[in-house]
Amino acid sequence: MAGWQSYVDNLMCDGCCQEAAIVGYCDAKYVWAATAGGIFHSITPIEIDMIVGKDREGFFTNGLTLGAKKCSVIRDSLYVDGDCTMDIRTKSQGGEPTYNVAVGRAGRVLVFVMGKEGVHGDLQTLHDV
Repeated sequence: MAGWQSYVDNLMCDGCCQEAAIVGYCDAKYVWAATAGGIFHSITPIEIDMIVGKDREGFFTNGLTLGAKKCSVIRDSLYVDGDCTMDIRTKSQGGEPTYNVAVGRAGRVLVFVMGKEGVHGDLQTLHDV
């Protein structure tokens, strides 16, 4: 899926994002393209299933992981027509900064973007793509 890397590169070009990924969520449940060295590169099929699964309440209570990084779900509109987005925030472990993550659903893929420190959720980037 090397062709998807250009989409990731495009997501990164505005300077607001520190990481981006294109992840298949239907038959091909794996990371198709991602920023090198980031947590999105390590997203697993189990984590993908949690995000797109039928249980839309459990992750508000228990959180979820992205590439083994613990996260909290802030807003879930992934299956709301006309929206198809989710807002997530990484959890701090050992005093490290936390980051906003925006997830968008389109066709057979999820698009992930992580804002830089102090940058609010970047849903505009998802809508522009």
